[in-house]
Amino acid sequence: MNRMILPVALFATLSAHAADPEVDSETLELDPIQVTAEPFANRGELESTRPVDVLVGEDLDRERAATLGETLDQQPGIANASFGPGSGRVVIRGQSGPRVRVLDGGVGVLDASSVSPDHNISTEPFRARQIEVLRGPATLLYGNGAIGGVVNVVSDTIPTEPVVGPTGVLGTQYDTARDGRTYFGHVETGFGRFNLHVDGLVRRTHDIEIPGMAESAAAHEAEEDEHEGEEHEEEDEVAGLLENSSTSTNSTALGTSWVDDWGFVGASVTTYRTNYGIPGHHHHEEEGEEHEEEGHEDEEEAGVRIDLNQVRYDGKFEVLEPLPAVTRLRGAVVVSDYEHTEIEPSGEPGTRFENNGFEARLEATHAPLGDFSGVVGLQWIDSEFSAIGEEAFVPPVDTQSVGLFWVEEWHLDPLRLEAGARVESTDHSPEGGAPSRDFSTVSLSVGGNYMLSDSANLAVSLSRSQRAPSSQELYSNGPHLATESFEVGNLDLTEEVANNLDISLHWHSERIDAELTAFVTRYDDYIYQSETDTLLPDGEPDRVDEEGTPEADGELLYVAYTQDDADFAGAEASFAVLVLDSPAAGQWRPRIFADTVTGELTDGSSLPRITPSRIGAGLDWERGPVTADIRLTHVARQSDTASLETETDAYDRLDADITWTIRGQYGLVLGLRGRNLLDEEIRDHTSFIKDIAPGAGRSLLVDASFEF
Repeated sequence: MNRMILPVALFATLSAHAADPEVDSETLELDPIQVTAEPFANRGELESTRPVDVLVGEDLDRERAATLGETLDQQPGIANASFGPGSGRVVIRGQSGPRVRVLDGGVGVLDASSVSPDHNISTEPFRARQIEVLRGPATLLYGNGAIGGVVNVVSDTIPTEPVVGPTGVLGTQYDTARDGRTYFGHVETGFGRFNLHVDGLVRRTHDIEIPGMAESAAAHEAEEDEHEGEEHEEEDEVAGLLENSSTSTNSTALGTSWVDDWGFVGASVTTYRTNYGIPGHHHHEEEGEEHEEEGHEDEEEAGVRIDLNQVRYDGKFEVLEPLPAVTRLRGAVVVSDYEHTEIEPSGEPGTRFENNGFEARLEATHAPLGDFSGVVGLQWIDSEFSAIGEEAFVPPVDTQSVGLFWVEEWHLDPLRLEAGARVESTDHSPEGGAPSRDFSTVSLSVGGNYMLSDSANLAVSLSRSQRAPSSQELYSNGPHLATESFEVGNLDLTEEVANNLDISLHWHSERIDAELTAFVTRYDDYIYQSETDTLLPDGEPDRVDEEGTPEADGELLYVAYTQDDADFAGAEASFAVLVLDSPAAGQWRPRIFADTVTGELTDGSSLPRITPSRIGAGLDWERGPVTADIRLTHVARQSDTASLETETDAYDRLDADITWTIRGQYGLVLGLRGRNLLDEEIRDHTSFIKDIAPGAGRSLLVDASFEF
C-alpha cells in the first residue's frame, strides 16, 4: 500500500494535465490566503519555501470539531492522537508531543499537552478564523520544540483591521453520535479607531456511540491468553457505547485594539475550561475495590476525568516604518495560568498539573537592500511546570529558553532564495535535588521557491534543526498510568538533530488545485522510550508495580528514555480539477488525495504509533447558495509496529456535507454533515488507547449560524 500511494497520485496529476493543456490558462481570482506564521507577513501559500497548509472558510467550517487533533485529522500528512473525544493531539508526519509546537495567534498555548497524550490542547477550534500548519521542521522561527512542525490557530480576538460594526456570528451544532450540543458566537464592533471583540462557546456531549465493543478483538484475545487457566471476573462492557467519554467545555474571550495608519496595538483575555472523561482508565483499583465494598459501586464505575482550566492574557502590536531601516516591527506577549486536575473515580481530586507560562516575541523586518530583504527576531519563553499528587511522574521544573533568529531572502525573479539561522539557549531547573541541565541549539535552513507560472511553483527546503530534551525526557521517574508505563528519564540525553529535505510542487489555478510533496528526515540521537530487560533478566520486557518494584506480571511496563538514529520519509499528494461549470448543473470538482509516512530506527525496527497510509477520493459540487461534497478515505492496515505494539486493521471512512447559504442584509448558513456513514470501527493507530477506545460510529451533525 505504501509503495502505491505516491505513484497513483502523481500519475493522476500528470494525466489530467496531458488531457487538458488549457486548464491552467486562468488563475484564481480569489484573494490569496495569507499565512501569518511565515516570517514575512502577508505571504500566500504559493510563496512559501516550506510545506504550508491553511484551513479556512468553508473547509474549516466543515472540519471543526471539539479538539484540534480531530479538526485537522483529514488534512494531508496530519493525524489525530486521540485519548477519547475529550483530548486530541496533532500528529504531523509521525511526530507529536514535544516535537510539534501549537500556537495561538503566533505564540505558544503554554499548556501541558506535550507532557501526556491524555492532556488536551487548551485552544478552541470553533474560535479559529483559520488554522495554519507548517509541515516539517519549524525550529528556525518557533523554537526547538517545533522540530516536527507547527500548528497556528488564528482568531480575531485582537482585531488587526478597523471594524465597521457591529458584526458577528451566532451558531449552534448538534452531533447525534455524542448527543452533543454546541453553542457559540462572537461579536465585533468599532468606535472610530478603537475596536472591541467578544466571543463565547458552550459545549456538552454525552458518551459517544461506537460500532460494537470498546475493546478490540486483538486486545480481548491478548487478555484471554494472559489469564488462560486462571479464574478472573469479566468486566461488564456496554456494546455500542464508549463509557466515560462525555465532555463539558466553556470558553470566553474579550479583546480590544487600536488600529491606526501606523499599525495597531491590542490586548485580550481568554478563558478555557473543559471537563472530560478518560475512557477505559480506572486509577487506584485497590481503592475502587474498597469503595465497592462500602456500597459505592457507581463511583468506581464513573472512571477518571480531567478538569482543565486556563486563563490567558495576550498583547500584540505592529508598527509600520518605525525606523528608517525597519519597514515593520511586530511583537506579541502572552501570560498563561494553566492547571488541570485528574479526578479519581471516587470523585476525589488526584494529581494536579500546573504550568505558569510567559512567552514574548519581537520581529523586525529590515528595509530592502537591493534584492535582499529579511527578518530578525527574538523569542523568550519561561515555563514553571509542576505536578502534585501520587501520579506526579515528573518533578516541578522551571524551563527558560531564549532564541535569536534571522531569515534573509534574495529575489531573483522568478526564483526566490531564502536562508536563515537560529541560536537558542534552553535551561531546565528542577526541584528535588536533580541536577539542572542547559542546552545550546543551532538550527540552519536554506530553501528556494521557483514560480513556474502565475499559478504554479516548485519549492525546495533543506534544514538542520536541533531540539533540546524536554523536562519529561530528562527527569521522569514514576508511574504514568495514562500510558500504563513506569517512565524513567535520562540525564545523559544530548541534543536531538533533524536533517530534513522537503520538495513540493503546487498548482493553484481556476480549474486545477494540486500539491505533491515528498520529504526525508534523518534524526541523529533521536529521543524515544525503550523497554528494558535488566530488572528481571528473563528475556521479557521489565514490568513493575506503581512503586517501581519489579514484578513478572506487574501492571506497568518499565520504559526508559534513550537515543538512537532514526529515519522518517513520506509524501503527501492532492489533486482536484473542475470538470464541469454550468449555470444549470453547477460546478463539479472531483479530487483524489493520499499521504504516507514511515519511521524506523537505524536497525530497521519500527517506531511506535506511526500514522498508517491513506488514500481517498471525493467530489465537490456547488450551485448558487448550495454546496455539497462526499469523500471516501481508505486507511491502510498498519502492520509496521514497534515491539509490544498491536496492529490496526484497515477501514474505509465515508463522509458527506451539504450547506445552504442565504445571503441578504443578514446571512443564514445551514449545514447537514455525515461522519463515518459506513459505521466502520475506527481505531487510530496514533492513539495510546486505540485498543480500548475506538472512534465514533455513524453520526449526523446539524449546524446553523446567523451572520450579521
